[in-house]
Amino acid sequence: MNSPWLVLPILIPMLTGATALLTIRRRRLQRLVSLVGAAAHLAAGGWLLAQVSEHGVLAAQLGGWPAPYGITLVADLFSALLVALTGLVGGAVAVYSLVTIDPEREHFGYHALYHFLLMGVSGAFLTGDLFNLYVWFEVMLMASFVLMGLGGERGQVEGAIKYVTLNLVASAIFLAALGLLYGLAGSLNMADLARKFALLPADADPLLLTLAVLFLVAFGIKAAAFPLFFWLPASYHTPPAPVAAIFAGLLTKVGVYALMRVFTLLFLRRPEYTHSLLLIVAGLSMLSGMLGALVQRNFRRVLAFNLVGHIGFMLMGLGLFSPVALAGGIFYLAHDIVVKTNLFLVSGAVERQRGTGDLASLGGLYRSQPILALLFLIPALSLAGIPPLSGFPAKVALIQAG
Repeated sequence: MNSPWLVLPILIPMLTGATALLTIRRRRLQRLVSLVGAAAHLAAGGWLLAQVSEHGVLAAQLGGWPAPYGITLVADLFSALLVALTGLVGGAVAVYSLVTIDPEREHFGYHALYHFLLMGVSGAFLTGDLFNLYVWFEVMLMASFVLMGLGGERGQVEGAIKYVTLNLVASAIFLAALGLLYGLAGSLNMADLARKFALLPADADPLLLTLAVLFLVAFGIKAAAFPLFFWLPASYHTPPAPVAAIFAGLLTKVGVYALMRVFTLLFLRRPEYTHSLLLIVAGLSMLSGMLGALVQRNFRRVLAFNLVGHIGFMLMGLGLFSPVALAGGIFYLAHDIVVKTNLFLVSGAVERQRGTGDLASLGGLYRSQPILALLFLIPALSLAGIPPLSGFPAKVALIQAG
């Protein structure tokens, strides 16, 4: 079904960011613009999810060019769910930012950058074309680069350099893979590629395997999967809590989403190689992330390594590649967006209360802040898979598939 309104989850944060820039010298107005824009983005995401649930897949062609040549936006239930969750956590972090982001960062464009980041994430979830996926990645990453270093503190700058360097490498690999892919198939529209790949002769398999590995490396870096995950725990503890929360909740999930798209639509010819490799990466991501978390003594670094481990659960569903496994992986992805955002926001509140994120200095916090302890306990139990919280059905589905 064609729907020109599909552009709303991209258009709203773009206009919000532009308006926030125009009101940058009027702090109260800028904050109001940010809140109204976040609420409108959430409403657009909820509307999109309702429309897809009722009418099925929605599509829109921008620029007057027909598919597969034009700019295609597509929303199925998977992408619509992630756009709605982007609006949900984006709205929560926008409210949280009003208390935790200092006036200096607001003066240098925090609210505008934040909404441009949400625009890039929404565009990545809605695009039906791999080149435009690259474009939305770059929009998202440019905003995230600045947000990571905004404030200019030494730890932030150090973390931003690592973050920028590895993600630029991933973007270069992604662009090289796109060139090879276009040379092979003459198209970058994902639906058109799926049709053409099914018709390729058997002698194209070596090139397809090479492309699969290139996409796995490029998106694996962005998803912080093993072995190229070290930029994440080295950087996610350095920016302000709302920035770290939105990064943990959304940015790595865009990489996982891209992996799920290309390895369920395109690279299906030799799953005994491609999906077995995904399973190995998933297992090593779980192991390295959880072992890394055990030896950390900083609140947010524990959560950062934990995030790497749980990326492995999502990739496990993709690697097993059965209907139950994919459903479990997608459910885990949605669950982790909400839970990880919550945990990073709680870590920010703890640091604000105690002035430190060092675990050795935070003992007995539950006595003085029982509500804060409860706000941490609920998502932490969900992450552990305790019933009836959301982590339980996700893990059960993956275990059954395994």
